[in-house]
Amino acid sequence: MKLLRLHVENFGVLKDYKLELSDGVNLLYEENGWGKSTLAVFIKAMLYGLPATSKRSLDENERKKYTPWQGGAFGGSLEFECANGSYRVERFFGAKESADTFSLYDLSTNKPSSAYSASLGEELFGIDADGFERSVYLSQRFLADKGESPSISARLGSLLDDVDDMGSYEDAMLALEKRRKFYVLTGNRGAIADTEQARLAAQGELERCRRVEQSMREREAELSECLTRIRELQAASEKTRTELKKAGLARERAALLEQKQSMLAELSDLTTKKTALEARFSDGVPTSRECDDALALYDRIKAVRARAEALKEPSSERQSLERLQKTYPHGLPTAEELARPSQRLRQLQEIDARLAALTSARRNGGESGRFAKGLPSVRQINEAFEHLARAKSLLDEITLLRSRQREEQGTQKRAFPTLPLLFLIFAFCTLALSFLDAFVGARVLLWCVSAGALAGSAVGFLLHRKSRSAKSNSLDRLARTLREKEHERESILSLVRELLSSYGMPCDLDLSRRVAELNLLATQYRADEESRRQREAEWERLCAREKAVASEIGEFLSLYLPTPQRADYAARLDVLKQDALLAARLEQAKRERAKELSDAERERTELQERLLPFLRRYDPKGSKKAGEALGSICTDCTEHRRLTREIEEKTARLSTFVASRGLGEQQIVDAKDFEALNRTDEEQRAEIEQLQQRLALLRTTVDRLSLDSDRIPDLEEQIRHLDALLEEYRANSATIASTQKLLEEAKTALSTRYLDGMQKSFSRFLSLLTKDAPEALMDTSFEVRLREGGQTRSIESFSRGWRDAVRFCVRLSLADALYAEGEKPFLLLDDPFVNLDDRRLAAARALLDTLSKDYQIVYMVCHEERT
Repeated sequence: MKLLRLHVENFGVLKDYKLELSDGVNLLYEENGWGKSTLAVFIKAMLYGLPATSKRSLDENERKKYTPWQGGAFGGSLEFECANGSYRVERFFGAKESADTFSLYDLSTNKPSSAYSASLGEELFGIDADGFERSVYLSQRFLADKGESPSISARLGSLLDDVDDMGSYEDAMLALEKRRKFYVLTGNRGAIADTEQARLAAQGELERCRRVEQSMREREAELSECLTRIRELQAASEKTRTELKKAGLARERAALLEQKQSMLAELSDLTTKKTALEARFSDGVPTSRECDDALALYDRIKAVRARAEALKEPSSERQSLERLQKTYPHGLPTAEELARPSQRLRQLQEIDARLAALTSARRNGGESGRFAKGLPSVRQINEAFEHLARAKSLLDEITLLRSRQREEQGTQKRAFPTLPLLFLIFAFCTLALSFLDAFVGARVLLWCVSAGALAGSAVGFLLHRKSRSAKSNSLDRLARTLREKEHERESILSLVRELLSSYGMPCDLDLSRRVAELNLLATQYRADEESRRQREAEWERLCAREKAVASEIGEFLSLYLPTPQRADYAARLDVLKQDALLAARLEQAKRERAKELSDAERERTELQERLLPFLRRYDPKGSKKAGEALGSICTDCTEHRRLTREIEEKTARLSTFVASRGLGEQQIVDAKDFEALNRTDEEQRAEIEQLQQRLALLRTTVDRLSLDSDRIPDLEEQIRHLDALLEEYRANSATIASTQKLLEEAKTALSTRYLDGMQKSFSRFLSLLTKDAPEALMDTSFEVRLREGGQTRSIESFSRGWRDAVRFCVRLSLADALYAEGEKPFLLLDDPFVNLDDRRLAAARALLDTLSKDYQIVYMVCHEERT
C-alpha cells in the first residue's frame, strides 16, 4: 500500500493541513507541539475510525483527545494506492460514533466506490486497529509497550480468519477458565460445592418434614374433639335464644312506650318556643317575602351611605387645590389667555432655530483662499474650453496621421520584388537546362529565353527600387506634419495648465474636467457671496424680532411668576399651563362630587322612611339600630318557620308511630327473666367463640403442617436429582481441565511455526542497527532476551538505548511477518530514535534507507540531528 496525499480539515491542533507523500522516506521535521503524533493518529483514524468509549482519560479516549481545538468539521481525507486501485477515503467524526460519516471514492473515476467498507484497515491488512498500531506505528510510547496483542498472535499463527472470532485461542482459554470457575472456586465455592451444600440442606429439610408429619396427626385428633363440643353448645344455645326472643318482644314494647312519651314531651317543648316567638311581634310574624324586601332596602341604604362616603372630597385633591391657590394668589390664566404666549413661544423657537442656522452658515464661509487674487473671467474660461476643443481636434488628426504612417511603413516592409525574382529564377533554370544533353538542339533558344528573363528581372528590380524611394519620401513628409501637430497641441495644453495652476487646480490628464471644476467653483463663489449678503440682512431682522417676542412673553409670565430668565420661558410657560389645567380639573371634580353627594343623601333618607314601619313592628321604641333590629327579625322569623315545620313533621311522625306500633294500651314487662336469659346466652356464645377460635387455630396449624408434609416426595426427588447433577459437574470439571491442557499444548506447537522466521528477521534488523549486538532470543510472546557472557539476561537489564533498538527491530520483524502476504503497509515513525547515540543513529539512518526499498516510510522528527 502507498499513501499519496492527505488533507486534515480539523483534527486536534491541526487545521486545514495538506501533505503530498512519495515513495521511500517522507521526512516531516517540525518542532514539539506542532502535531506530529496527532498526524499519525489521523492516518490511523482514516483507516480504522475512532472507537467510542466512555473513559475520561484523554490517553484512553482518542475521540475526546483529538476533538478540534478550534472547532469546525472533525476529520479529513486520505488518498492511497493499493493492489485493487487508487482510492480516497473521507471520514468525519461526531460527538458519538453514530454521528460518524465514511465515504470512499475511486480516483480513476472520481465516483463513490464500494470496494471497501468502514472497516477499511481490517479489510486491507487483515488486522484490527490495535494490531496495526503495534506493528506499523513506531513511536517512543509503543516501543516501551511490551504487551502481546491477541490479534497479532492470531494473524501470525493463522489461527483464525477473523481476529474477533470467538474461536481464537485467547477467547477459548477465557471461556474454558470461566466455565471451570463455574464448577470449582477457591474457598469451597463453585457449582460443585454449591450442589453439595444444596443436597445437605435438602436432606435436613426432609428429616424436619417427617417430624412435622407426626405432629400433624396429633393436631387432627384434637380438632375432632373440639368439633364435637361445639355442636353440643350450639344446640343448647339455640334453645336459650328461643326463650330469650319471647322475653325480648315484651321488653321491646316497653321501650316503644317510653319512646312515645319522649316524642310527646319534645312536641310540647317546640310548641312553647313557637308561642314565645309569636309574642315578640305586635302585628304577626313577617313572611319570608317581607323579610327579603326589608333586607334589600337595608342593603340599598348601606350602598348609598358608602357612595356618599366615597364622594367626600379626597385630602390629596384638597391639598393640591390649596397649593395652587397659595402659588397663584391672583388666579390662573384661562386657556384663551395662554394661547397667545404659546404662539409667541413657538415663533421665538423658530427664530432661534433660524438664527442658529444663519450662525452656522456665517461660520462656514465659502472657499475664499483659492480666489484671493480674483475670480477667473467668463472669457478666460471660454478660451480654455476652446483651447481644449482645438487640442482634441489636433489629437484626432495626430491619431489619423500615425495610423497612415503605420500603414505605409507596413506596406513598405511587405513590398517584395516577387516577380523580378521569379524571372531571375526562371533565367537560371533555363540556362541550366541548356547544358543538358537532352536539350542540345534547343540550346540557342534556351539561351535567348534566359537572356530575356534576365532583362525582365533587371527592369523589375529597377522599378521596385524607384517605388521604395517614393514611399520613403512620403513617410518623411508624414513625420514632419505629425511633429508640427504635436507641438501645436502641446502649446495649447500648456496655456490651459497655466490657467489652472494660477488658481491652485491640479493639472492631471483630464484637463477638461479640471476646467469645468474651476468654472463651477467660480460660479459657486459668486452665488455664495450673494447669499452671504442676504444672510447678514436676515440676521439683523431676526435679532430685532427675537427681542420683541421675548419681551412680550416675559411680560406675560411676570404677571403670574417671578420674572424668569430667557432660557426658562418654555419650561415656565409649560408649568403655568399644567397648573391651570390641574386647577380647572380639581374645581370641576369638586362641583360634580357636591352634586352626587346631595343626591345620595336624599336617596338614603327616602329608603330609611320606607324601612322604618317594618322595624317598628318588632322594636316599637326604636331601641336597636336598624341593622341589629333587622338581623334579629330575620333570625326570629327563620326560627319560627323552622319550629312550625318541625312541629308539623313530629306530629305526623308521632301519629304514624302510634298507629304502626299499636301503642294504645299499656303493658308491664318482667325485665328480670330477660336479663338472666341474656347472661346465659352470652356465656354460651363466648364459649362457642373460644372453641371456634381454637378450631380455626388447629385447622391453620394442620394446613401449615400439611404443606411441609406434602413436600416429602418432592424433597426425596430433589435429593435424587442433586446426586445426579453432582456426578455430572464433577465429570465436566475434569473434562475442562483436560481441554485446557491440550489447548495450551496446541497453541505452543502452533506458535513455533512463525517464531523461526521472526527470529531471523529480527536478527537481521538488529545486526544492521547495532554491529556489536549480542545473541538475542525471542519467545512466542515477542519478548526478547540477550545472551552476554554466557548468561541469558532480560532486556530490562540493558540501557534505554539498547532497549529501544531491540524493540524497534522487534516491531520491524512483526511487520515483515504480519504482511509477508497480501497488502504491504507503510511505516509511521514518530521519532523512535530519541535514546540512540550518534553511532547507532547513523546505523538507524542506513536501516531506514534499506527499509525504504520495501516500505513507504513517514518519518516524523523534532530535532535536526535525527533528520
